Amino acid sequence: MAGVIKIEIAESAQELKKQLNFSQNSEVKERIQVLYWLKTNQVRSTGALASLIGKH
Repeated sequence: MAGVIKIEIAESAQELKKQLNFSQNSEVKERIQVLYWLKTNQVRSTGALASLIGKH
């Protein structure tokens, strides 16, 4: 299926959440947020992910 994301994230959801809280740089914070959403299965496609972060 096109647009379905299949990656393996080594960090745990708790570790990503901790990094998200301590991140100061907005670009890094956005990337960690994307990893967190993927790890917690809140998004499954690139379209949904792009919509959430406001990019296309």
